[in-house]
Formats: sequence, structure tokens, C-alpha cells
Amino acid sequence: MNTEKVIDHIVHWLQRYANEAKSKGFVVGVSGGIDSALTSTLCAKTGYPTLLVEMPIHQSPNQVSRAQNHMARLEKEFKYV
Repeated sequence: MNTEKVIDHIVHWLQRYANEAKSKGFVVGVSGGIDSALTSTLCAKTGYPTLLVEMPIHQSPNQVSRAQNHMARLEKEFKYV
């Protein structure tokens, strides 16, 4: 599987979706799990403003800190996060 090609496909799909919906960006809940980490990263890659909301659920403290670390990394890496 060519992961870069898959990533590009999803990012372009998200860009088209936001454009057609006349959306100004994305809001993504981040819990510390892989689903929210992947979704928030793909949304950030679109270049659209991406608002990250910490969404801790009944989970261990290391998952909460993992979510916080992930959000901090995206904020540093992407201008519109």
C-alpha cells in the first residue's frame, strides 16, 4: 500500500468537502486514542483552520497526557491548528 497516496487522497477529499460545504475549517475532539489522532492530523494537513478539543473519557492518565502531547505537536507543526 502506498500510504502517502492514501493520505493525499483523504486530505484532498477533506479539502473538497469543506469547500463544498462552505466550511471555514474543522473541529476535532482528541481523546488520546488512535482514531482522534489520525483524524486531527489529516484535518490539519488540509491547511484549513483546525480546532482541537480535548475530549478525555474515562481513561488512564497516560492517555490524557498523550492527547495533550499530540495536540501540542500539531500546534507546532501546522500553522492553522
